[in-house]
Amino acid sequence: MANEHAVVLERNKMVQNRLRRLLAVSGLRVAVADEPEQVAALLEANSIICADAFDAELVLRLLRTSPGLRAWMWTAEPLERLLKIAVEEPRVSNLFGRANFESTPRDWELLYAARRVLRPEEPPPFAAMLNWGFVGFKEAVADTEGRERAVKLVQRFIDQMGCPKRVGEMFGELAHELLMNAIYDAPVDRNTGHPLFAHDRKANVRLSPQDAATLRLASDGAVVAIQVTDPFGRLRRKHVFAGLARGLKGGEMDQSHGGAGLGMLKVYQSTVAMFFDVVDGQRTEVTGIFDLDLNLREFRQLAKSLHYYGPV
Repeated sequence: MANEHAVVLERNKMVQNRLRRLLAVSGLRVAVADEPEQVAALLEANSIICADAFDAELVLRLLRTSPGLRAWMWTAEPLERLLKIAVEEPRVSNLFGRANFESTPRDWELLYAARRVLRPEEPPPFAAMLNWGFVGFKEAVADTEGRERAVKLVQRFIDQMGCPKRVGEMFGELAHELLMNAIYDAPVDRNTGHPLFAHDRKANVRLSPQDAATLRLASDGAVVAIQVTDPFGRLRRKHVFAGLARGLKGGEMDQSHGGAGLGMLKVYQSTVAMFFDVVDGQRTEVTGIFDLDLNLREFRQLAKSLHYYGPV
């Protein structure tokens, strides 16, 4: 286990204490600061700076002067401000939403991020996103017909839980977009590296079994988790952050490069937290979490999270 160090800047004592407990129990060594001027003295060469978007200027200044630092940032507001920072600074790749300024980011999300730092060679399994006793299914998708079949399975699963119809429709659309990225945008010729289907999203696709995408969907009654994995590993950090930033501004989306695609905004807007995990040339894994305790109005207003692990 790595000997990792985190410095938390948080003025609210109750929030600060809770953050300290959550991160310390994960195995991180934690120092806390009440005010911005205290942070620099607490940092080590490879620390993680943890702070709200309110303190973004300080975080960026410290990152510029210390190349070994990384940053986790959170916000109770829309993600656009942090996205702009993340586009420019690759060491800001973990953006956490929180309900308000008197609360921490979601517990499980902080612990997940800490686990990724402490054990980078052991990504948490899909089940780590859910409470014990969850139910779900896994489906291999290798062609256009399989995509349509998988989307119907997703909608049926959500409908059988008694969720509002709009939630089932939203997850069907989300599954469709993630699978389009995985079976159209991601595949390349193994010899030349040239994209096979990204130029025509209406073509009938048929992949070999080893190139098929894998869809996972599960719920513990509190959240729904969806994950789509492809075996190509072509997604890059800029496709996620820059693509989403353009989408939130209403700009044109990048439809190339194996998975960023026109649907990045749709993917983001359908979840409370998105995780992109890429092993170069081997795997792209996209996981989304939806909170079933939120009504759709609350869901739309909630500050959301975005995490990227992989090549810059």
